[in-house]
Amino acid sequence: MEADWAVEIGEGAPWIDADWPGFVDLRAHPEAVASIAEAPPGSALREMLLRLNAPQSHVFTSKCDLWTLASDGLDPIEYNSSPDEALHGVALWIDILPRDAVLFGSFQQQEAWVRRIVSQLHMEPLKNGRVDLVIRAAHAARQDGFALTLYAAGCGADLSSARSSWQRILRTAVNVTMDQSLWASSSIG
Repeated sequence: MEADWAVEIGEGAPWIDADWPGFVDLRAHPEAVASIAEAPPGSALREMLLRLNAPQSHVFTSKCDLWTLASDGLDPIEYNSSPDEALHGVALWIDILPRDAVLFGSFQQQEAWVRRIVSQLHMEPLKNGRVDLVIRAAHAARQDGFALTLYAAGCGADLSSARSSWQRILRTAVNVTMDQSLWASSSIG
């Protein structure tokens, strides 16, 4: 699978705010997922948001967005795809924060976590999509630290196949991120 990571920290860079007024706390109120327009019943996004915010999860989410991509925004090479399969696309981002306060506060641990995620994603035999992870400054529970924005995108010959590719990419990215969050949280100390 195509995957990469970056750091966007500094003046003027976007940051993740889990204390924003519209925050939907899916950890405490999983039923509130119904209020997230991008995550209708039966959707992969709804399933993944509930998984990321489940009681046993080492992470939680603060915001997400979902959109379609036009063919002029799809580079077949970047999506491990053929030109015929890069005509339509679906993409999203999810802000993901560690529940562990030490991991939240450690840029070095976040970097190690992201490197492990990307390394594991490279071993996944998926095509027609990509994942990008961005480490950003974050604010949660009146504390400053670091968190991730996960971007997952899929493409296909038509919108239906693009959505199917995107769902596979998203599920794989969330599974790997959660597996590696367990490692990241247990490796601190």
